[in-house]
Amino acid sequence: MERVEDPIVLAVDGPWGSGKSYFLKRWVGAHRIENGGSATTVYFDAFANDFLDDPLISLTGAIGERLPTEKTGVTWKKAKRIAVTLARPALRIGAAVSTAGVTEIAGPLVDAAIEAGGKEAEKAAEAFWKREDGRRAAMLQFRSALGELTKDGNPLIIVADELDRCRPDYALSVLEVIKHFFAVERVHFVLGVNLDALEHIVRVRYGVGVNAADYLKRFVSLSTQLPTMVGQNSNMHATIKYLQSAGSEMGIEPKAIEIAADQIGLAINRNTVSLRDVEKILTRLALLPRRKEFGQTYFGYQFVIISLILWQVLKPEFFNRAVRQTLEVDEIEAFFGISKAMFDNKSEQHNHDAYILSGVWRYALTGTVEKEEDRSSFAKAFDTFGRATKILPNIERDYFRIFQVGER
Repeated sequence: MERVEDPIVLAVDGPWGSGKSYFLKRWVGAHRIENGGSATTVYFDAFANDFLDDPLISLTGAIGERLPTEKTGVTWKKAKRIAVTLARPALRIGAAVSTAGVTEIAGPLVDAAIEAGGKEAEKAAEAFWKREDGRRAAMLQFRSALGELTKDGNPLIIVADELDRCRPDYALSVLEVIKHFFAVERVHFVLGVNLDALEHIVRVRYGVGVNAADYLKRFVSLSTQLPTMVGQNSNMHATIKYLQSAGSEMGIEPKAIEIAADQIGLAINRNTVSLRDVEKILTRLALLPRRKEFGQTYFGYQFVIISLILWQVLKPEFFNRAVRQTLEVDEIEAFFGISKAMFDNKSEQHNHDAYILSGVWRYALTGTVEKEEDRSSFAKAFDTFGRATKILPNIERDYFRIFQVGER
């Protein structure tokens, strides 16, 4: 973005919980420190400011807080006054004429103020700024102030995040303000947004018949997404990488992380698993009773406990039905995307983890197995002698009833 002069708006697109805000907040801080950038970067949480009617004021304030000291002089103070008076026309005389001086404001407004007097001056000023020529004059002044900030060649890049969570009118006001007031060379925007949700906001505001995608093209120059696959060869899903990295930092039992990674690797082909979901899964793993004993527990219990934690986050009704033993094995296999071909050693789709997971759950729910020759193996997954009973009630009592996280 530093190499582009014409103003651009880049949308970092992704669903809720995909890590957009986490990335963008850190990019704003790291742009100069770690990446050798020269731009002034600003983070603006649109959702935190949508209680205001006019986003221009809050955007101007956020920019002022991040500007280097040498750029916060008369020019930017003038821009702030313009923003305030555009939002509140009745304050124009007090904010502009009384304190700024004749040279600090546009000629037509000063003329209106001088010709009028007292309360009539306020009425004249308000009428001026409500007229199209008044707003156009203010817009040109504001752009001129922005141009002063970037005339040294260093861009201003503003990250406007959480736009899709705002009130529809406010979200669209932000886009309009960006388009009309910030269309200045070397002033760029990065939107942290779910474009599908933003299209929905457009339809709420203008009706279901509007072409929301075309409407947004007026404001968004181009879009990108955070990668879903990471690693040197892009061979690992980002959610699994995050699970492993954060889980290690949290000191979670390595075996629990290993099994959770395997099960998420299966589930992610049929279900949406966000980074925020992974955070919730890690929280439950960290707060799990007897977590220090997890690595020494029979692997059948390990598999079942991890599945239950995943379902608490991703599919709560599965958790409730599993502990009541009303969940069907076919439903479990569908959730994890397990097919019969995965059980066949000669098939290219063979997946040993899927075979074990299906067998363990079948035995835990029914006390039976699909193939009689496998009975002993799966029975011993819960007890050395294969005599474990009331498997799910005992797991629920020992690992989930003592300390519950979230709603049941």
